[in-house]
Amino acid sequence: MKLSNFPYLVQQEILHNIGYADLFMLSFVSKNLKKLIKSSQIPRFKSINSIVYEDNGGNPPQVFIHGRNIRDMILQFADHFTRYLTKYFRLNVNGTMIGFGHAGWPWAYGHPSEPVIESIHNYLPDLFGSSVQYRCRTSSKREWFFPRPIWFFPPLQNVSVLRISCDREKEDIKEVWNNFSLSPDLKHIDLSFMCQSVKHQDGLLIPLNEFTAQSEKLFPPECKLYQAESIETTQFYISTPAILSHFKGRQAILKCVILRSLCVIEFVNRWKSGEAFQKLEYLKVHKFNGGVTNVPQILDRIGAKYIDASKTPPRHNLPKVFIEYHDSKRNTLPITSHTYVVRESDNRVASVLIQGRWFKFGVWDKTEEEFLRMMK
Repeated sequence: MKLSNFPYLVQQEILHNIGYADLFMLSFVSKNLKKLIKSSQIPRFKSINSIVYEDNGGNPPQVFIHGRNIRDMILQFADHFTRYLTKYFRLNVNGTMIGFGHAGWPWAYGHPSEPVIESIHNYLPDLFGSSVQYRCRTSSKREWFFPRPIWFFPPLQNVSVLRISCDREKEDIKEVWNNFSLSPDLKHIDLSFMCQSVKHQDGLLIPLNEFTAQSEKLFPPECKLYQAESIETTQFYISTPAILSHFKGRQAILKCVILRSLCVIEFVNRWKSGEAFQKLEYLKVHKFNGGVTNVPQILDRIGAKYIDASKTPPRHNLPKVFIEYHDSKRNTLPITSHTYVVRESDNRVASVLIQGRWFKFGVWDKTEEEFLRMMK
């Protein structure tokens, strides 16, 4: 029996009880059915927070829909024919012939893979709407388990969030930065850099014990990592994070093993002078290996000012640039500190908190006079 034989409300209810993966495949049946899916599922599609391209370095790359209490896989890619597919059919999607099959979930097959992924990516906004955020997660782990090129996903337009894990014993930094440089401007980057050695772009191998000395080579100033509005990065083996020198965005979270006092001092003094970090709103550094030492010396060398101990300092927090999912906390973690510094160029204030393993820095949209009036 044809779906079109039912009244519209019945059609709507039937479609509402069909999973996202099947809706995706049904949308290829005809233009009229695609139009019906789009018009009848508007409230449902509005609940989608993001569409995520996920390549964890082991399983074939996948496409997930994320929303409130939702994580549904709608498609799995393959760049060669897989034994899971005994039957498949071919469709023209935005000018690219793609083989589709079903083995528990839809598969899309094509070689080379890049046109297939790009065609699917260009199709999704027309179905699910342009307000959905597109994200990409890719990892170099376990390529021995499912051998194929690393960084499987090509640069895609409208992808605003990129998460990369560099966890192999030896990482080719050229592949990593090519992935960044070819991508559009990104709202958020999450980089886990925990490899044991790096093959630099000039072909030389940089061992783990030279990461700190060679950090400018690993993360050069022109790297797009610094241009994202928001970043979160884990750099266990780098004790002088280049993020503290070149970041041009608004919010940053940094996790590292060693954080030298001189790094903190240079960072704050460059912000105070107006030389760098003009757009910075929030910085949080988590040091895994013991607490930050020499705190009195750091505060002295950054020219810290102090709020009277009898007064309660204002609490700094602000909306996050990047929110993981619908249920995530929407604001940065609060900074409440009796210590602050002032930027020379515009008299703006930043709260400074050095406590245990944490260094936190929150910039206020207030002059020193306005800031102090908040406590009267």
